[in-house]
Amino acid sequence: MNHLFRSPRPPAAEAERLREVFTEAAYDVTPSAVPLAAIEREGRRRGRRRRTAVLGAACGALLVPLAVVVVLRDGTASGPGEHVRPPAASAGSTSPSPSAPAPAGKVRVVTPGERVRVAPGTKIWLTEDGKHWLEPGAPGAQFRSVTDGNLDMSTPGVSLQESGDGNSYFLSGIFHGKGEPARVEVKTVAGDRDGTALTLAGKPGWGVWYLVMKVPDSVTSANSVLGITKRVTVYDSAGGVIASQEFGQ
Repeated sequence: MNHLFRSPRPPAAEAERLREVFTEAAYDVTPSAVPLAAIEREGRRRGRRRRTAVLGAACGALLVPLAVVVVLRDGTASGPGEHVRPPAASAGSTSPSPSAPAPAGKVRVVTPGERVRVAPGTKIWLTEDGKHWLEPGAPGAQFRSVTDGNLDMSTPGVSLQESGDGNSYFLSGIFHGKGEPARVEVKTVAGDRDGTALTLAGKPGWGVWYLVMKVPDSVTSANSVLGITKRVTVYDSAGGVIASQEFGQ
């Protein structure tokens, strides 16, 4: 009995056949188009993100010194953890002490017996019965009454006392009339000046005015030792005249 035997393929031939099969299958597959537009958009997006990150880092580097050191208005520097204090209030914003002179050209309400320094060594104070003042070289305090009848308090008026030591003069007096004083105008041989008024609380109907001024030698040489004041006028806040008096030379 004859048997037919099919000899097996050599291994090399089998491998070659497999390569041929895979090659034919690969030729039958059609590759898809490459998404070039999408790739380009993704590239631009990533580029923008990188630029933004770089810019943010640069800005952060610039801001770091500003956060570390703060320059104060007075020129000093404050580091981290320090508090920046606001500028202190100026000395001009504080209220004057009772012994301080009233600002020139102002009206000040004082308490009875409160001494106001108007010049070195010169003080004025008011009581309910009149004006008191003290000057350098004087033996004691001087007084002018508003109750002894020497002043006619029934009608508006202004009194005057003058003293001087060369070219500096202290002018003062009592004014009386209806209304609250707001301004004192003093006409002198050296020109017009703003005087200062002192009054007691409660509208007593009178007050004290004063002015300390320097007078050039050229002016005083043509006048007597005194006679510096020509006219004193006291005005209220509306510009009305409370009292006015002219003084002869």
